[in-house]
Amino acid sequence: MKKSIEIFVHLSFWVLFILFAVLLSKIYLEVKPDAPFAQHFAYVIFMEAAMGVIFFYTTFFVLPWVGKKTTNAAILGGILLALLILFAIPAMGLGIWQVLSSVVPHLMLVLLAFVFRKYADSLRAEQH
Repeated sequence: MKKSIEIFVHLSFWVLFILFAVLLSKIYLEVKPDAPFAQHFAYVIFMEAAMGVIFFYTTFFVLPWVGKKTTNAAILGGILLALLILFAIPAMGLGIWQVLSSVVPHLMLVLLAFVFRKYADSLRAEQH
């Protein structure tokens, strides 16, 4: 895959991700306007995007290093688990659903990063 196409796909993905985060947050705020983050909407969206980028690209760029080594996979898993715990801490005082709503999207990003990486690698292998 050409680098320009790969960059376009990544940028498009992040635009859609941010739009989705805005949409879900707006819907949530209509149901619960007194939510703790209601007064800091832009900050919340920024943090969601920043955390998403961290999870996605940690997985995306570290996967080639992991290869088929169990030790490296365990290290990546440990890093991702530590990040999940770190980012879930603010929601822990609010309840289990808030923790899950913080953790599940980031796990989905890890899965998407895995799919993106494997697809990009398979395209590069085909070209060679």
